[in-house]
Amino acid sequence: MSSFSNLSRRALVKWGLFSAGLPVISKVLESSAIAQDAGSESGKIGEVGGRAEGELYTGKGLPGGGQLEIRLTQTIYTSDPDALEVAQRMKPYDLDSWVTEWTRVAERNEKEADEFASKGFKLTANEYYMRAAGFYREASWPMPVTDDRMLPTYKKARQLFDRAWELQRAPFERIQVKWEDQMLDGYFRKPGGGQQGKKFPVVIAFEGADTMAEATIMGGAGAYLARGMAYMAVDFPGQGGALRLKDLHLPPDTDRVIKAMIDYLETRADVDTKKIGLQGISMGGYGVPRAASNEPRVAAAFMSSGSYDLGKDLFDYLPSIQERVRWIIGGRDLSDARKMLREYTLEGRAEKIHCPMLIGYSKDDRIMDPSGALKLYQAAVNCKREMVEGTGHAQAMNAGGPRDRRAPVFPDWAMKQLVSES
Repeated sequence: MSSFSNLSRRALVKWGLFSAGLPVISKVLESSAIAQDAGSESGKIGEVGGRAEGELYTGKGLPGGGQLEIRLTQTIYTSDPDALEVAQRMKPYDLDSWVTEWTRVAERNEKEADEFASKGFKLTANEYYMRAAGFYREASWPMPVTDDRMLPTYKKARQLFDRAWELQRAPFERIQVKWEDQMLDGYFRKPGGGQQGKKFPVVIAFEGADTMAEATIMGGAGAYLARGMAYMAVDFPGQGGALRLKDLHLPPDTDRVIKAMIDYLETRADVDTKKIGLQGISMGGYGVPRAASNEPRVAAAFMSSGSYDLGKDLFDYLPSIQERVRWIIGGRDLSDARKMLREYTLEGRAEKIHCPMLIGYSKDDRIMDPSGALKLYQAAVNCKREMVEGTGHAQAMNAGGPRDRRAPVFPDWAMKQLVSES
């Protein structure tokens, strides 16, 4: 049985693959496990802090600090039968096992989608193509550029995502943003499909090392749409198709990328360009404040795992991610990447941030060093800023378990900054 069984398909259609908020819809359609993701929920605003040394067990003296590739685990706290099956079958921290199990359930859902499509059941086929696309994304994201399976698996995820929305009216608009001499592919969604003549505040999603815009636009947008904000998800240089298909790498001065995106937004009649917010997750926890330090059109900046220095806070802190970071920034080898990362810092720049900023962290985050979030907070002296604990990477959350009852801290904060006066 599909995990969609608790919602009738007729209700889904009426309710709004075309509609705005749909936090329930976004949860239904999002990928079952965004392995590198940090949370936008929970946490207590105003709790200033950094690393909890006694809770991290860093394994000093062991190779790589004793760190495994801790992102390669699938939680049993899921109502999705395929994701639960992966959790029960896969070997934790094992890339081949991860790829094998996610690919297996992806292929099964793709086959079911083809059967429904052949019978003319377009809505059901859309659901299963979306599931298959999400599972292929899960299989593909951790694979290195040297893995022969990586590109075909990624292309399959994109192909099935497109196939799904050939069968139903998409809740988003496909867009392209010109950056340097290339075009970045992405998606744009408006609340309720967009009221004629209305200008909307916009949140630009700047997500993590393994993010793909297709997952972001379906999984991350709903809470913002429900609160009156439009949402823009683009594969940044170093992400998704920009990295895998166009060999574009993330520059240290991320304001250049955000400038291109805001330039694009200024061409749209449905955007309130005085109300543009940046949402950062994982590596976006560095990219968002760095962009805000030199792009005055950013009205609000918020990140679930803040970072002051990407080299220290991620590359050195989680040795198992070093090869991925090297690929993302375009280093020749790890030594070259380490030299390049000297430029990926807020030193001398954090004090240039003037927009309101909400800096998230988890004191026991094992992926992004929470001391970097504290350093960012301490250095950004010229903006109204707050910290919120408990929003870092999900694997670092000792509480574990279901996340559905956690308050949506960042969407609520963004609404207060961007919508109240819009």
